[in-house]
Amino acid sequence: MDQAQAKTLWDVLGQVPDHRSRHGRRFSLQSVVAVVLGAVLAGRTSLAAIARWGRALKVAELKQFGIERTKAPCHTTYHNVLKELEVGTLEKSLGQWVRGGGPAGQTCLDGKTLRGSRSADYPALHLLALYSEQLQGVLAELPVGPGQNEITVALRLLKEVRLEGMILSGDAEFTQKDICQQVTEGGGDYFLVVKDNQPTLKEQTETAFAEPFSPLAEANVAARGARGPQRGEGARAAGGAPS
Repeated sequence: MDQAQAKTLWDVLGQVPDHRSRHGRRFSLQSVVAVVLGAVLAGRTSLAAIARWGRALKVAELKQFGIERTKAPCHTTYHNVLKELEVGTLEKSLGQWVRGGGPAGQTCLDGKTLRGSRSADYPALHLLALYSEQLQGVLAELPVGPGQNEITVALRLLKEVRLEGMILSGDAEFTQKDICQQVTEGGGDYFLVVKDNQPTLKEQTETAFAEPFSPLAEANVAARGARGPQRGEGARAAGGAPS
């Protein structure tokens, strides 16, 4: 199915390739992942808890997940499916589904460490995500590995999404020339923070927006002068009151 045709979450799940052998396959990948999502939304966070949640579903409820059997998959099925799942493809499809055909609007670039993701064998998972306030969803996200820089990952992340119609916001660390250039070249805009750790840029910004030296104010005055008096405005003598 073409990604542009994915109108529902069920359609999105159907786009993810299933690399399992057809021999002995009892449940579609689409159904298995849908049950996993339902269980996670219900607060189940382990494979065992997800399996128990699925087994508690009634026959009529199973049909809502595309399952014609009387029981949901067992613990082993979830393990095998998730182990081979193309996570990148799924995330990209979900991001495109959230975006739809409209503009992303105000979008926040932010990194967070997932609570509870740390274990004895693995460090906590840190993700950098693009969240659209207008669409109320994540457009894309990438992990920030040990020793990696969020700025470098941000440049990769911005390549994953359509920037046209986006107004990017973020913390001061993302106020970088490369990031701003990538956004504007992609047809987007940015609204980023400048702090004391970039004193030259901060001084230039304050000067640009300070009266009477604001280039924005001067541009507006020049534009009005080029158009002539607007409706409701009379010509005024220099330093005089309106007649």
